[in-house]
Amino acid sequence: MCSGLRLPAALGSFKYLMADERQDNKTALQADAVVIGGGLAGQAAAIHLARGSLRVVCLEHRESFPHIIGESLDWSAPQLFAQLGLTMEELVASGAATFKRHVTVIAPDGSREEYLPGAWLAERPWNVEVRTLHLDRQQVHERLQQSTRAHGVLTLHERAVGFEISDRRILSITTSQGRCIRAPWFIDASGASASMLGREFSLSYVAYGPRKVALWAHFSTNDWVEGTTLYMLSRAGEYMDWIWEIPIRPGVSSIGYVAPGSKVKIQRANGLSNGDLLADQMEKFPRLGSLVKDGPPERVAVTSFLCRTYLGVCGPNWIIIGEAASQSDPITGNGVTAALRHAAEAGTLVCKYQRQGSIPVLARITYNMRVLGVGRFFNSLIEKMFYETPLRARLGLFGIARAYTVPAWLANLVYSRVRPKRLLGTVVFCSALLAIRATIWAASRLNRFFSERSRQSIQSIHERREQRRELQAPR
Repeated sequence: MCSGLRLPAALGSFKYLMADERQDNKTALQADAVVIGGGLAGQAAAIHLARGSLRVVCLEHRESFPHIIGESLDWSAPQLFAQLGLTMEELVASGAATFKRHVTVIAPDGSREEYLPGAWLAERPWNVEVRTLHLDRQQVHERLQQSTRAHGVLTLHERAVGFEISDRRILSITTSQGRCIRAPWFIDASGASASMLGREFSLSYVAYGPRKVALWAHFSTNDWVEGTTLYMLSRAGEYMDWIWEIPIRPGVSSIGYVAPGSKVKIQRANGLSNGDLLADQMEKFPRLGSLVKDGPPERVAVTSFLCRTYLGVCGPNWIIIGEAASQSDPITGNGVTAALRHAAEAGTLVCKYQRQGSIPVLARITYNMRVLGVGRFFNSLIEKMFYETPLRARLGLFGIARAYTVPAWLANLVYSRVRPKRLLGTVVFCSALLAIRATIWAASRLNRFFSERSRQSIQSIHERREQRRELQAPR
């Protein structure tokens, strides 16, 4: 059990308290809220909570975040950054972001097609912002760090290692430095690899597709394109692997390769390093091959991920957000949007029920439905339409890209406009997402069925022809 030493509100008092504790690192701290994880979702949640006059402690064991993946945002994300005080114009002017005006898809044979929102969407009655951004995540992270400090958030570079739990309520958290922090509210933004509360409470999850691996690095570029480019490597009958190119700032692009973990494992078994593996894939396209020849990157980063969404990500006094709650496939471009939405909604729930001391069951169910509905929607669509072969083989790469873009973009647009928070709005919104998923699932199954019938029919024709040849052959 922890004793209750109250955490002062001002940052200067935080520092004084910490200096006083060096004599006994077992001394307990008392905060209004603890955020586990200091990445994008964690910092956003800390800012929202601090704006609600809560005294916030953020636990992040890393002191720096080198080589963060460059991000290609969907068209809903800039509005969410603006809520944190980072407007689109300010991010671009400071060099922390560049404009993303379109997405270009390049097929294995080099053919290409460009996708962008129609200009009519910017007019009445839609009034949609048709611009979005590429992020230099390193600079954005630093901007958010400055904001959390300005809001009086105390960041401790310590790892969360244990919890005191009673009746599914978290009472306190223990850190790697032996510190015990008590608080009435806890937010888990520990990321997909940790998912601390998901594992602590043994939550079930739904997953789509195999475990994948992403390899990426930053390359110097001379030419400049205000758009994301996706290079597709697999043919029609193969499970998809692909390369992204995201211009994060003038003269620098983030380039990464995504493939099933089993495929990467085979390539590594053949003696390829991460750098060799990325270079081999890039050399399949003339533009990317020229970047490899100009000079290898200083460092190739690697991560393994499974596209999955936990069930039951909201408890009496705890909420799971960001990739700790739902890991989106990077090709969806929905990871940042989901993280910022989760952070904002978690902050709203905590501030709304702060005096009550517990999130009502109905509010928990509603939040859980939104996280699960959106997570399954994007991961199931991209898995069935892009990664798996049947629909892609039927419609073609560019046809399937158009078919995916419309429902994915509209889902984020409707979410941003409607902002479902109550149960009824959430049920209607998630039902619409479920209907789209069901349609794609049915189309995939029908395509498999007719493809199998077609193969059987062709096989039967060949068998009959072979039988006729045998009967006609001289004895």
